[in-house]
Amino acid sequence: MDREARLAAQAEESRKFFIESCIKSDTPRLAAETYPDGLDVQSDIPYIDDGSTSHLLDIYTPGNAKTDEVFLLIHGGAFVYGAKELDKCFGMHLALRAGIPVVNINYRLMPDTDLQGQLQDIFSAIAFVCKKGFRVFHTVGDSAGGYLCLFTAILLNNKEAREECGLSAFEVDDAVCRSTSPICGAPFAKPDQFAGYFFDREGKMPSYIYNLADAVMKFGCPPIVLTTGDQDMMRRPNLLFYKKVRKTDIPVEYYCAESTEDRVMHHVYAIAHPTWPEGIRTIEMTIANMKK
Repeated sequence: MDREARLAAQAEESRKFFIESCIKSDTPRLAAETYPDGLDVQSDIPYIDDGSTSHLLDIYTPGNAKTDEVFLLIHGGAFVYGAKELDKCFGMHLALRAGIPVVNINYRLMPDTDLQGQLQDIFSAIAFVCKKGFRVFHTVGDSAGGYLCLFTAILLNNKEAREECGLSAFEVDDAVCRSTSPICGAPFAKPDQFAGYFFDREGKMPSYIYNLADAVMKFGCPPIVLTTGDQDMMRRPNLLFYKKVRKTDIPVEYYCAESTEDRVMHHVYAIAHPTWPEGIRTIEMTIANMKK
């Protein structure tokens, strides 16, 4: 077996194992979730009218919400798994506390598409939301969604970056991203490892897709809040990213939640437990970042 075939086989094996593991943990969590009251919930709105569940979004709107400002929430799942329902409870709590709507989106998963395709879905959702009168965006996401929310913030504010990434066709020039808040995000990837292997098999994208610190240095970024946990496998990459960005003039904050006797700060703890004190602090930091 040559190297390319070996890498492909390893990536596919890792993808299947990851999905199986996620289903085992997410199924009971979702079954036990209780959603808060006090929101207008619009579910399964198609932002691309193609009949695909990958192109649906939810909008959670609190009473007396601002009309032009919105959170864009992007779920995680190592780019190969997941749906907006994974982040629904978190998104509803965020909307209630922030006082502005939260748009929670689906997007196509790898390997059915690549990173460019996922970004095209996200910008299709942004263009759809813009038509509803929203112009000011704040991005938030967890794990792979943390990567995507950070990259989206960079791209939304920079036309040159969008052109380099094949997103110039989207009519979003009137929109702006004012903050980005990755939760247990993945700022780095490797093209020879899962899930980076699926990013750009055709070589269409610039090299900084594998290191978002490089994208930040080249194009800038709105204020960033990085949250992670002491038992999060993304803790070290987030700390390294924080140290790099801190050397710039971009406002950046870092919070690593500490485990207690009865609460383990695992990967995406705030998404799974938005009412834990640590989850509430993550939401409050995200809102404070929005208000900057």
